[in-house]
Amino acid sequence: MLGKFMRKKSEMKTKQNRIRRRLNGLSDDFFAASVLLSAAVFLSFMFIYLYSSLMSESYFQIKEISVRGLRELTEKDILTSANIKPAQNLLAVHKDAVIRRICANQWVENIDVGKELPGKLILDVKERTPLALVKNADDFYLMDMKGFVFKRLGKSDEVDLPIITGITEKEQTKSPLVLGTLGLLKTMSRSEKYSYLGTISEINVDDVFGLSVIFDKGLFLRLGKDGFENKLEKLKTVLADLENRGMKNGCLYVDISDDSKVTIKRKNIPEKVETDNKGNHYLI
Repeated sequence: MLGKFMRKKSEMKTKQNRIRRRLNGLSDDFFAASVLLSAAVFLSFMFIYLYSSLMSESYFQIKEISVRGLRELTEKDILTSANIKPAQNLLAVHKDAVIRRICANQWVENIDVGKELPGKLILDVKERTPLALVKNADDFYLMDMKGFVFKRLGKSDEVDLPIITGITEKEQTKSPLVLGTLGLLKTMSRSEKYSYLGTISEINVDDVFGLSVIFDKGLFLRLGKDGFENKLEKLKTVLADLENRGMKNGCLYVDISDDSKVTIKRKNIPEKVETDNKGNHYLI
């Protein structure tokens, strides 16, 4: 009996020690958690205080705004769109918000916003480069180098561009024929090798017949749907031969849509002039 009693007493003591250790462990954990929580609260208050101090510090007020990359737009246009308050703290400028506001202008393709401490804000603007006018009904729309139709031609838009007919301002420009039209315009605008043809006045895009191009020197050219650069090389030889024979005068209709043949007609095409809402005249 005595042995049994002693065993029970020993077991109870062991349990008590185990409980005491657990309580001590919980106490230590609670203390550690309290310290961490207090430190987090303190650091949060310090961060808020530091942030408020920096935001109200006159040292970081915007003293200069540099606007770069402008061609069509003015610095006033960009600053009005940016809507940056006078003497605003540079650190408080939200880049994404500024980008979103400025990109609302249809001429703006993209913009980078940079900060130079203590008080200089840099707005590096990338404007859209207009490549052509898209004619739709009685209106003209500006199309950029990527084939994006970005705005209707307005009174303040001083441009002298070829006109594309046969597509609408909302048409997707991913079709091979339209992409080929853009490529042709870019190639001819960047190279002097095609200067003998004159300036493109109009390009008509047709899903069946392909491209028909009118030049300001009186050439009406049917190019078909593909292989434009090779066809233009062939045309150079043809026109040189006509000139040698004294036949290159007046207006010419040249059909090189078929690689196997060239059709040439002399044709006195009367100039049809289109006037836009600004009073500008376009040969179409």
